[in-house]
Amino acid sequence: MAYELERLQAIDLELPPIRLTGRGVVNYQIVDDLLFIGGVGPLNEKGELEFVGTIGRELTVEDGCRAARLAGINVLQRIKDALGGFDRVEAVLRCYVCVAAVPGFGEIYQVADGFSDVLTEALGARGVHARNAMGAATLEGNSPVLCDAIVQIRK
Repeated sequence: MAYELERLQAIDLELPPIRLTGRGVVNYQIVDDLLFIGGVGPLNEKGELEFVGTIGRELTVEDGCRAARLAGINVLQRIKDALGGFDRVEAVLRCYVCVAAVPGFGEIYQVADGFSDVLTEALGARGVHARNAMGAATLEGNSPVLCDAIVQIRK
């Protein structure tokens, strides 16, 4: 666990607290050796959206990358909360990044890279994952990105 904390500090990541957002909704679910993390947006330390808007309208591709990176930091926090740290992470198996963008926006993968990059920076080879990235007209709370993950737990 010390290694992961050093790694997070080396890339200047501070993990924000997480909050539940509705009835019947949890931040994560563990089934057998899999950790399922529900949709996470770019939340700040107060649990509020740090970025709001649509890529290509109110926000640039660079803003979208930063928003996706912050969503990744929030996913890391949920992993830490669920597993008590990062030692039990065997691998991040699959992630989904949904990007709110204007019609015809073709750089969704660039925005999604902000999310994927932070997972691999923090977890090394264990953070490399299969990914699906898609565009949407709008997301919850007018968030520019919404990301989820499936993580294999080390036995």
